[in-house]
Amino acid sequence: MNSLLRFLVIAAGLALLAVGLAFALVPEKVSADFAVASTAVAGMGTLRANLGGLFVAMGAFALAGARRGRAHWLAVPLAIVALILVLRVGHVLIDGTSEAAMRSSVVELVLVALFAASRRRLAAA
Repeated sequence: MNSLLRFLVIAAGLALLAVGLAFALVPEKVSADFAVASTAVAGMGTLRANLGGLFVAMGAFALAGARRGRAHWLAVPLAIVALILVLRVGHVLIDGTSEAAMRSSVVELVLVALFAASRRRLAAA
């Protein structure tokens, strides 16, 4: 079970890193997938730095937490994704639901469950 959790955390960490690097390097190609758009040069900076940095940080801390004896680092991506999920619920309550919001919520729920379970199980290993 621990090997499976470690594998899934590594896969999630690599995926998060890939998204972060895509936002940092080619935001115009990935921004539509996230329903965001840049309207000026400053907006490109926001996509590259804010979104790119957020995803790179989550991926890096997930990978750090996947190492033996380092599960405590999973608290970082767990806290970030949990907060994103809480704010997503607020978005749905305020703005209404959409297919994209539901899809994102499912991904965020899965990541919260994965990081929480992995943090608990891998710390005890």
